[in-house]
Amino acid sequence: MSATTLGNGRVLVAGGSGVTTAELYDAATATWLAGGTLNESRGLHVAVRLADGRVLVAGGGTYRATAELYDPATNSWTPTGSMRVGRIEATGTLLHDGRVLVVGGLAGDGTGVQASAELYDPATGRWTPTGSLRDRRDGHSATLLPDGTVLVAGGANSSGWLQSAELYDPARGRWSRTRPMTTARNHPSATLLGNGRVLVAAGTAATLSAELYDPASRTWTLTGRMTDYHGPTSVLLQDGRVLVVGGATGDLYSPATGTWTATGPMVFPYPYAAAALLPNGQALVAGGYDSPCQKFGGCQPLAAAALYTP
Repeated sequence: MSATTLGNGRVLVAGGSGVTTAELYDAATATWLAGGTLNESRGLHVAVRLADGRVLVAGGGTYRATAELYDPATNSWTPTGSMRVGRIEATGTLLHDGRVLVVGGLAGDGTGVQASAELYDPATGRWTPTGSLRDRRDGHSATLLPDGTVLVAGGANSSGWLQSAELYDPARGRWSRTRPMTTARNHPSATLLGNGRVLVAAGTAATLSAELYDPASRTWTLTGRMTDYHGPTSVLLQDGRVLVVGGATGDLYSPATGTWTATGPMVFPYPYAAAALLPNGQALVAGGYDSPCQKFGGCQPLAAAALYTP
């Protein structure tokens, strides 16, 4: 499932394992509202809010190539152009020019983990291929940097967990390697900080470490140590700190001190939950899977949701 903050402050929670429904969380009334019905069931999909306020949802489910758009004005979903490759666990990034970059993931056509990438143009509703990654990736992170390039880091392929990272240049449609992370990470969380650096943390309960990417020097440095193991869910809070969840407790990262502090026990462990920042400064954490189950291990999705108040 995915959680996307809309222009009106509500959060659109869409899809999930075998699910076609969507819901809207309204922080002003602390209630859930119907968010229309997707045309196809989707889980492990891409969800990106477009510049015009609509939300693009693509892929997921049974390795779908299809995509659709949610319109907050009509509370409805309409199909749009299909990707060239059906994929799950890809990343989607809104570029400065309004297009959406979808990268990597796992395809169901026998080609496995993908190096391919493609661009969605909201003006035409069409997808076009762009340059391919240097390394095939599934379960990676993707972050739009202030200069308009996209940092992709970690993930996994047939060689195992990846330490490598690379940069996408939208002007040229090409990828270039940047320095590798200090640690190989699969399904890490990634958050752009107010100072322009990127915080990459955790990775499938493999490590308590976190590191910072500096776009100016293209280098990685370790920063503090978390108190609990977490998955790929993080939220940048209004005060500039980062909330990372997915374990028995949450963790807060302070860019000012480079340290982590525990938030206290979570209501539920929420591995692979979706999260979004609310207009009132709270963080909404919703869904996920029953712990310690992993998402491909016969686990049960959760309908639970919780609020974190900084």
